[in-house]
Amino acid sequence: MKTSLTPTICLFFLALLLLTQACTGIFKKDIKEGIIEFKAEAVDSKEHASMTVPDKMIVKFKNDFSAAELEAGLGFAKMKFISDPVKKQFRSQVFFFEKKQSTMNLAEVQKTNYYLPDYDVVYGNTTKEFAGYKCRNATIKFKDGTPSYDVWFTKDIGIKNPNWSNAYYKIDGVLMDYRLRKYGLELHFTATSVSPATIDDAYFTIPAEFEPVKNSELENMFEGFYSSIKPKSSNYSLASL
Repeated sequence: MKTSLTPTICLFFLALLLLTQACTGIFKKDIKEGIIEFKAEAVDSKEHASMTVPDKMIVKFKNDFSAAELEAGLGFAKMKFISDPVKKQFRSQVFFFEKKQSTMNLAEVQKTNYYLPDYDVVYGNTTKEFAGYKCRNATIKFKDGTPSYDVWFTKDIGIKNPNWSNAYYKIDGVLMDYRLRKYGLELHFTATSVSPATIDDAYFTIPAEFEPVKNSELENMFEGFYSSIKPKSSNYSLASL
């Protein structure tokens, strides 16, 4: 008695098709609108278990705009940082007992967010995969002798000049593994997923109920808080993002 292999073959090709679709969903080159999710960890191991430290960051992007959201302390502190490439503004939206916002122009961004000592970028040939994207290493070599370190970036996500408003403004690529400081807290970010999504333009604006203040007021508010809860032996710098 002959056994037909047709159903088995059909099931095999169906499974192969589904697997192919699943794999292509992980990586989409030159995506211009979507969401990147990062795992966040405190660089100082003493802070790892603290509920005041964000454990993830969500970055949404569209038309070269980007906005990063972080939350800490079971929601008692919520932060959103918007990079506006058209007006060259960096906007902060903060809920920390009160709703406040600040806007920095390019000159203020360069004074506040370019906080690292002057450095050269040495691009390496090593590659590593983050969130399905092949990334390349870049060594940050400081001119004042500060110890160098590597960050990882990709050119396969379609955000033009993605770092113009942060400390890695010399790197033309989307950062996928790196560290940054903000409000006296240094965090290590590692991309865990990238997905296409439709982002409303309104996401890159700040609601009117957030009171406008100087950025320095936000800096002082958070730095005072984090300074008060850190162990006395901590060597944290109070530099901003």
